[in-house]
Amino acid sequence: MQEERDHRGWPWQSLISVFVWGTSFAVVRTAMDALTPAGVVGARLMIGSLGLIAFLRWRGMSLWPERRDVGRCVFLGVVLAIHLLIQAYGLMYTSAINTGWIIAFVPVSLALGAFLVLGHRMAGVGWLGVLVATGGVFYVMGGKLEQFENATFGDMLQLSSCVTWTIYTLTAASVVMRNGALRVTTFAMATASLTALGLGCFTGLVQGAVTGRTLADVLFLGLCCSSLAYVMWFIAQREHGPTRAGSMVYFQPFITIAAAAAILNEPVTERANVGGVIVLGGVYLVGVGSRRMRTK
Repeated sequence: MQEERDHRGWPWQSLISVFVWGTSFAVVRTAMDALTPAGVVGARLMIGSLGLIAFLRWRGMSLWPERRDVGRCVFLGVVLAIHLLIQAYGLMYTSAINTGWIIAFVPVSLALGAFLVLGHRMAGVGWLGVLVATGGVFYVMGGKLEQFENATFGDMLQLSSCVTWTIYTLTAASVVMRNGALRVTTFAMATASLTALGLGCFTGLVQGAVTGRTLADVLFLGLCCSSLAYVMWFIAQREHGPTRAGSMVYFQPFITIAAAAAILNEPVTERANVGGVIVLGGVYLVGVGSRRMRTK
């Protein structure tokens, strides 16, 4: 029965998630006209965690993980805060388009992390994919952006966020199995919001005039990117399986390009697009290599 459900219909729920996540980089940039990175991340996560708490209550689910997992969930929250803060600071130095293509490298960093930490194996085509995707990322990073003097620094921050997400994902695996992804995400997001807001007490939360546009940006990031998107993603995985749901992430960089061009008027450069397509090609090969080893 599960096998039939996994192959039924179009995973539109995950496409909604990918759409709002792809748009988020451009919205974070506009929100930082008035708020510091800590202010944007803290407000976003606070609104998002409250939305997820309301959803859990509506479903009649417990808000707390098992006692033995509380400490690990707190650690996950701190890592999540660091991850989003790195991305927000990176957007001060590089374009949203570059960010979208570099973040597409995440499946490769996850595969490498699983190999190094968990001993997961990967077929030869997967290792070829690692080389291809890495080359694509550095090709994207090698381009000059006239509007950003320190674009390389920003690009390196975004690349490092692939590592923080890998740490988060690998650490969360066993905790999610015992508690469920939604409960772990909600607890970690609430912890991350307190972490970011606490940092903001030292670095500041506001750096300009807060306008209606700022409030709209924060509400979009919190309610859509950090609440609705996660709920839709969990539903898509339940209804269609992780493979079909996850296939939608290939659309995210293209959504980021469209959002950055429309919202931020960022130029769409040939170098970034060529490098980005190379990254996606490498990511695809990594996925093929990983699946081949699991079926042996």
